[in-house]
Amino acid sequence: MQCQIRMKKSIFKLLRNGKGQSATEYMLVLAVIVLGLVAAASRFVPVFNQAVAALAQNVAGWLSTNQNMSAP
Repeated sequence: MQCQIRMKKSIFKLLRNGKGQSATEYMLVLAVIVLGLVAAASRFVPVFNQAVAALAQNVAGWLSTNQNMSAP
């Protein structure tokens, strides 16, 4: 119980303090930026996966062509 009271007092003190308010604002801005990055990443992941799959097919084709050309 004593710990909860001290915790509440320190939270209220932090909220009244200008430094605590600035830190909270920075954390909110950071959260919005992270959410934007996650949204962008989720949109471009399928495109990236398709590009990597196409590259893998090209490399496999080049390797099989080179192997067939070097075979007697």
